Amino acid sequence: MGRRPEGRNVTAPVQPAPPAANRILAASVDGCTLVAVVGKATFRLAPAFKQATQAARLAGSELIVVDMGQCLSMDSTFMGGMASLGFAAQKARDFALVFINLSPSAMGLLKGLGLLRLLKTYPAGALPEGLGALEALIANLQPVTADELAGSDLAAFMYDAHETLTRADSANLQKFKDVLSFLRQDMGAPPSGSAPASPC
Repeated sequence: MGRRPEGRNVTAPVQPAPPAANRILAASVDGCTLVAVVGKATFRLAPAFKQATQAARLAGSELIVVDMGQCLSMDSTFMGGMASLGFAAQKARDFALVFINLSPSAMGLLKGLGLLRLLKTYPAGALPEGLGALEALIANLQPVTADELAGSDLAAFMYDAHETLTRADSANLQKFKDVLSFLRQDMGAPPSGSAPASPC
């Protein structure tokens, strides 16, 4: 289950999953971790996504599968978190990472930031070869929570995410230079309980 997969076509589900609140779900079985992104994937959900994937690595998962099938949208901070995980997978080489069930709009967002070259992605209707059944993982999915960030802590988190995007594709430096400048300034502000405006 831990070997790096190749693509194969599968039958898409007949009915979409019902809508749910924005959240991250995760489960681990036999060295494989499934992380489900549900709802709007924004800077508020990004810390829980980071926590879920870090926990998977600490537990020794050989394969992390990120299911984007119920993801409604993504902002740049969340995509920066995806890119950070992609860099970690390239560097560590002790675990494989795949993103499955991406919608056309999600694929378009990732392509626009140059992340399709970094991440192993599969659109809805395709799964990695050798992945195996996910039923046991789905049955054990549990919500993942993380401490809510605010003020300079949130600004630093968002800055790291956008800096990672510039490392993924140099063209992103021009796209996010004003955002990075704003966040750099905001990192010096004391926590106030109010979040910086999401850059996109």
